[in-house]
Amino acid sequence: MQHGHRTSVTDLSRRQWLAQAGSLSLGTALATALPTASHAQAADYPNKPVRWIVPTSTGGGTDFGARAFGKLASDLWKQSVLIDNKSGASGMIGLDALAGAAPDGYTLGYFSVSQFLDATLLQKYAFEAQKDFTPISLLALTPLILVANAGANIGSVKQLIEMAKAKPKALNYSSGGSGGITHFAMEVFLKQAGIEVTHIPYKGSGPAIVDLLGGQVQLAFSTPPAVMQHVKAGKLKALGVAGEARSPMAPDVPTFAESGVANVNLSTWYGLFGPANMPADVLDKIARTVIASARAPGVREKLVSDGLEPVLSAPADFAKFLRADRDQWLGVARSINFKADK
Repeated sequence: MQHGHRTSVTDLSRRQWLAQAGSLSLGTALATALPTASHAQAADYPNKPVRWIVPTSTGGGTDFGARAFGKLASDLWKQSVLIDNKSGASGMIGLDALAGAAPDGYTLGYFSVSQFLDATLLQKYAFEAQKDFTPISLLALTPLILVANAGANIGSVKQLIEMAKAKPKALNYSSGGSGGITHFAMEVFLKQAGIEVTHIPYKGSGPAIVDLLGGQVQLAFSTPPAVMQHVKAGKLKALGVAGEARSPMAPDVPTFAESGVANVNLSTWYGLFGPANMPADVLDKIARTVIASARAPGVREKLVSDGLEPVLSAPADFAKFLRADRDQWLGVARSINFKADK
């Protein structure tokens, strides 16, 4: 999808973006993006437990990923990584807590695209290094998947498009909330497919999936870990995965490109952040060690099996990604005339 003359993350393939963003090695990227430091502060980092703020409640996808990566960091650092769930206000309580923390590396934040999107639409945080937060690493992606209630008798993306064109707005879709990732993902798909489906927003992804299972709505976007159990049980039908390639968690589900709908490459991403103005040497060590821990033999396979596709970018590359992602979602918001409640 294009907005003006900008190239969005959906226009670039994931491999293309990673090739561009990863053209610098981690060491080179840090050297060019950060000033030279004495490394005195990082020499014994961490020498006490490190708090990771997670701006969601326990049990969700963001919390799950934070605990997975936190365990890896804890094992490598030989220090506890304490997961501090601060949910509420669409994630802004957790973001506020990180923004106000000391920039010493002992308070970090594990955020997803959902909190980034909410903050972007509210224009509350810039997510730029040396402003509100310090981007550390884009750790993982999880492609979104379009599912239908089994009783709706929608067997494929092609069949969905035919039904929606025959009866515009007759079908309904649920989302985790107006302006959220699952809302915007569906709107991207609907625009690319040239169809109209009625939006029913819910207060959270959980209730949205509950009513999808109950048949009150027919369609929804979600992540594979949240819905594949219901697909396997025959309660939902997986129609398409919004990625370049099929998901390891749903290898039988075609991509949208395979189904004839281009430029629907949308993922939930998870990243590690620190407060603004972190010392360069501490940032360097955190980025290097967290990335190294996730690249250890066997770890990638375990993360993929859990529904997380590791990216493990350098700080400068993560900052570049965030700038492109912000343009993308602001473009989507404009295209559907979305107005955020402030």
